[in-house]
Amino acid sequence: MLSVLDACKPRPEILAGTFNPEVFTASLAPIIEYYRTGRRRLDNVYTDASLFFGQATYPTQGLRTTLNEVFARIAGSFSVPAIHRLETAFGGGKTHTLIACTHIAFKGRELQDVTADLIDPSLLPEPGSVSVVGVSGDEIPVHKPQGEALVPYTLWGEIAYQIGGEELYAEVEAEATSYAAPGRVYFDKVFGGRKVLIMLDELAQYAARLEAARHDGASQLSAFLMSLHGYARNNPGIAIVLTLASATDAFSRQTERLAQLIGQVRGEEVSEDDALSIGEHAVRSVASVVARDAVQIIPVHGTEIASVLAKRLFESIDRKAAEETADAYMEMYRRNSEALPDAASSDGFRERMIANYPFHPTLVDFLNQKLAVAENFQGTRGVLRVLALAVRSLWEKKHAVPMIHTCHLDLRSDRVVNEILGRTGSSDLLFVLNADVGSVDTGSLEGGRSNAEVADERNPHPEGYPMHEYAWKTVFLHSLVGRSEGLESNIFGLTESEALFSTSFPGLTPPQVLTALKEIANSAFYLRYEQGKYFASEEPTINSVLARIRRSVSTDEVREVLDQTARKVVSPKGAPFHVEHDVSAPEHIPDNTGKPVLGVVSLNAESIDVEAMITTAGMNRPRVQQNLVILLVPETVSVKGDAEQVQMLTEYPIRAFEAKQRLEGVARQVRALRLLAANPQRYGVNPAHLDTPDFRERSSERENALLTEVAGVYTRFFYPSAQGRIVWRDIRTAGGEGGTPFFEQIRAALIEEGELLTSENTTHADLLNMQQLLFQNGDVISLEQALNNFLMLRSWPMLESQDVLEQIVRAGVQKGSWCVFKMGEGQGARPDEFYHQQNEVPMSVSLLHGGYSLVTVQGAKQRGWTEPERPTVDVRRYLLDYMEENQEARMSEVSSALIEQDENITPQDVQEAARELIRDSRLMSYRGDSEHDDKPDLLYGNRAIMYTPDADDVLVLPKVAEEKGWIDEDRGLDISGAEAVERLQGLVHRLGSMYTRGATTTIELLGLEEIILPDGGMLTVRLEDVTPESMKALGELFEVLGNVLRFAELRHADIRIADADDNCPLVQELKKE
Repeated sequence: MLSVLDACKPRPEILAGTFNPEVFTASLAPIIEYYRTGRRRLDNVYTDASLFFGQATYPTQGLRTTLNEVFARIAGSFSVPAIHRLETAFGGGKTHTLIACTHIAFKGRELQDVTADLIDPSLLPEPGSVSVVGVSGDEIPVHKPQGEALVPYTLWGEIAYQIGGEELYAEVEAEATSYAAPGRVYFDKVFGGRKVLIMLDELAQYAARLEAARHDGASQLSAFLMSLHGYARNNPGIAIVLTLASATDAFSRQTERLAQLIGQVRGEEVSEDDALSIGEHAVRSVASVVARDAVQIIPVHGTEIASVLAKRLFESIDRKAAEETADAYMEMYRRNSEALPDAASSDGFRERMIANYPFHPTLVDFLNQKLAVAENFQGTRGVLRVLALAVRSLWEKKHAVPMIHTCHLDLRSDRVVNEILGRTGSSDLLFVLNADVGSVDTGSLEGGRSNAEVADERNPHPEGYPMHEYAWKTVFLHSLVGRSEGLESNIFGLTESEALFSTSFPGLTPPQVLTALKEIANSAFYLRYEQGKYFASEEPTINSVLARIRRSVSTDEVREVLDQTARKVVSPKGAPFHVEHDVSAPEHIPDNTGKPVLGVVSLNAESIDVEAMITTAGMNRPRVQQNLVILLVPETVSVKGDAEQVQMLTEYPIRAFEAKQRLEGVARQVRALRLLAANPQRYGVNPAHLDTPDFRERSSERENALLTEVAGVYTRFFYPSAQGRIVWRDIRTAGGEGGTPFFEQIRAALIEEGELLTSENTTHADLLNMQQLLFQNGDVISLEQALNNFLMLRSWPMLESQDVLEQIVRAGVQKGSWCVFKMGEGQGARPDEFYHQQNEVPMSVSLLHGGYSLVTVQGAKQRGWTEPERPTVDVRRYLLDYMEENQEARMSEVSSALIEQDENITPQDVQEAARELIRDSRLMSYRGDSEHDDKPDLLYGNRAIMYTPDADDVLVLPKVAEEKGWIDEDRGLDISGAEAVERLQGLVHRLGSMYTRGATTTIELLGLEEIILPDGGMLTVRLEDVTPESMKALGELFEVLGNVLRFAELRHADIRIADADDNCPLVQELKKE
C-alpha cells in the first residue's frame, strides 16, 4: 500500500510554498472590470479564460446545464428557461459559474478548444456580440452619490449603464434615476434588438440594503424583477442568472456582515437582530418572484466535490493506489465493525474512499458539513484553502500516511490555525487547543507540552504515531461549530464510533484510538465526554441567552414546532374523519382507510398538487379510494392550478410570505423558550432565574399566540365533488387547540352541498336520490359494489362512515324503496334470504359483509321473488337422467315425459333447463330428423348463447354425438398456475372491452387468487359460469383490477372454458404463444 506521498503529485505552487489561499476568494465584479478596463485585481487563473477553464474548472453537471441553457437562450431558443437561479451556499460553485458565463459571453468562439466538455460549440457566441451585465448586490449604491461623476444608484440604472454606457443611460435617465420600478418603455430601449447576459449576484444583500434605505425598496425591487423576468421570457436573446439565498437562511451565517452593510446604508449602528429582521423581510418580498420565475440550478453536487478538490490541488493521482488503499481500510473496518458506524463496512464506502482519495471521506464531510456551516468559512473555497495547507504540510514534513484525515491537519501552523479558528469564529478556544491538543503557543505553557503530548509520551504508540494528539485533535476540531446549540446540535462534538471512524487508519487501529479517547477523562482539561459525545468545552456566558438560542434554532426545528402546533390545532381526538398531519405529497395520505381522510397540509410545504393527492397514493400508484380525501390547506401554501391563488401571488407577492414569516418568527421564539426552560444549565443559566411569574407568563403567552397564528392560516379545504371535479370552500375558525371548529365547519359544508351522507339521510327525498344513484346501471347492485363506489368514485357522495350505508339500506327496505337479498351457493333461481317492506332485515344481519345485494321492488317482482315459492324441482337432473336413458330425443317428447313425471314441472322449466345444459355443453341440439346418420349442425356451448330449443328440435348426449362422429375434437381450454398468472396479469384490464368488441365465450372458471396488495392485505377474485353479458357488465371491475395488478403481486390464477370457440377474441388471446 503506497502512502499519499508516493501516489499523488500536488500542483507545484502548493509544494513551492507560493500558493496563495486568497486565490480561491474570487468574485464577479473584478472579472467584469478586467474585460472593460484590462485591469487585473485577481489571480491569472480567474482572468485568463484559458487557464480558468483548463486548470481551475471541473465540468460539473450543474455548470454544464447552466452554460448550455444560458447560451442557447441568448442564441434565440425558446425551448430553455430564460431565468436561472444558482442555489448553493457560499463557496459552492455559484461565483465560479458566473465567471464561466462571463468569459464565454465576452470571448465566445475563441474558447471552443477549452470549453468542449462544458458547452455545445454551436452555442458559443461571436466575440463581442453579447452585452454583459454583472451586478454584485453588496456593491451597487442604494443612495444617490455625491459629485458630478455618473454613478448609477438603482439596479435598473446600473443595467442600462452597463449595456449602453452614458448614452443609453441618458436615454432612460428618467426611469434610471427613479426609485420606482420602470415600465415597458425602459425595457424596449435597453434590451430591444440586443443579446444580453444579465448576472445578478448577492440579490439578498441588495434587497436588504435597499429595504434599509427606503421603506418600499424591496417591493420596488420585486416589481422590477417581475417585469424583467416577464420581458426575458417573451423576448429571445436575453438570459438572466441570479443568486439568492432562501428567505430562511439568507443571512443565518452572515448576520455580522449584514449589520455592517445596513449600518453603512443608514449611517448608524444597527444591531444584528434588527439587521436580520430587515434582511429577512426584504428577501421574502423578492423570493416570491424569483421562486415563481427562475429555474433552480445546483452548480456543485455533493458527489462532485471530491473531483473539484482533486482538480484544484493535484496534477496526478494514482487510481490503482487508491483502490489498494481502500481495500486495506475496508479490511480494518470489517475487523472492527462493532465499534464503528454501519457506513464503515458498506461496499458504498469503499467507492467513496476511492472517489475522495487521497482525502478520507470523514475529512471531506467534516469540512463540508461542519466547518462550512460557519459564517466566514465560505464553503468549497474554505475547504480548498484548508486542504491546500494540509497537503503542503504533509509533503513538507514527509508524513507518509495512507490517506489524509482530520487529525492530519497541522494545528501547529499559524496559517492553518488562523484559517480554521478564525473563519469559524473559534479563536476563543485557542487556549483549549494549546492546553489539551498542542498548537503554536503550547511551548509557552508550564512544562512546554500539551496534555496530549504528555499522554503520548506516557503511553506511546508502537509505531510512533501520536495517537493521543490525533484523537484529541479530532475531538477539538469537531467542537468548533454548533457550540451555541449545545449537545443538541448534530454538528457539535462527535460520538465514540464517529471519533474512531474519523481518526483510525491502517497502522492506527480503532482499539488504539479508543485507548486515547478514554484517556480524555483522566488527562484533558477542557475536552470531555457527556451524553454520548466527545467535545471541547468552556464555561458558558449568561448574557443574551435567549437571543443566542433563538439565533441557533435551525429551520428544521422551526418547521417541527409548526408541525407539532398544527397537530394540536387540528387534533384527531373525537374527529368524524381520519386525520393525517404533515401532508405535502400524495404518499402522505393513506389509501384504503374505508372512511373520509382529512389531510392537514404541512405549513412547511411550498406548494401542492391537489388533484395528484386525490387521484394518486404516490409515484406510479393510483389511489384506489379516491372519494375519501379532504385537504385542509393553509394560506401560506400555493395550490397548483388554482387560478385565484396564482392571481393572489402575482398581485400580492409579499402577502403569503409575510404570513409565513410571522408564523416562523413566533415558532422560533417558542422553541427558544422551550429549550431554555428544559435545560437552563446547558446555557449557563441558574434554574431559579426561570422560576418567576414573568417568565412563565411570557412562555404561556407565546404558546397561545402560536396556536392562534397557526389556526388562523388554515383557511380553505378541498374535496372531490359529485360533479367529478375538485372544488374548495373557505373556512374560518377562532383558533385555539383541539380542532373541533374545523371539523364542524367542514362537516356542515359537505352536508349542505350534498357531498357527505350521514345517518340522517333517510328521508323520502334522500331515498329517492339514493335509488337513482344505486340503480343507474341496472336493477341489481351488490352492497359490496355499492360500498366500493362510495369509496372510489368521485362522482358519488362520501359516507361519513360505512355504518351510514347500512342504516340507509335498512331505512330503504323499511320504506319500500328497495329489497335486500342473498343468493345461496347453489344455482337456484330464488335467493336464500330475501328482505322487503313486509319482512324487514333483522338487526343480527351484517349487510355490508355477508354477500348481500340490493334489487329494485320492480326487479324483485319480475323475478317472482315476491310470490310464494313453488316446490324446488331439479329439472336439469330429471332431464339428464331421461337423456341418459334415451340418448337422443325430440324436445317435445322430453317435455311431455318430464311433466308426466312431476306435476310441479312446467314446459318453460324444461325449456330453460335444456337451454342451460346446451349452453354448458352437457347436451347438444340440432334441428331435423333424429333418425338420419348425416352429420347435423350441432348447437352447444358458445354456439348456443342466444339459442332456446323449440319443440321440434332434437336433443342428444355429447358422447352419442361423438360416437356418431359428429364431434371432431375437445374444444375445452384450461390454464392454471404460473402460465395463467403470466397470461392474465396484463389481460385482466381488457376483459370487459374484449366482450364489448365481440367475445362470445362463457367462462366456466376465472380465479385470481392471492393478490398481494402493495400497502398490505390480500385480495382474491373468483368468478364461475360467467356469460358474455355478465362479462360486459363487469368491465369497470376488470379495469380497476387491472390497475391494482400493475402494482400488486398475483401469486395464483386459473381460467377454464368448456367450449373454446376459436373465433372468440379472448380464446385467440389465450392461445397466443
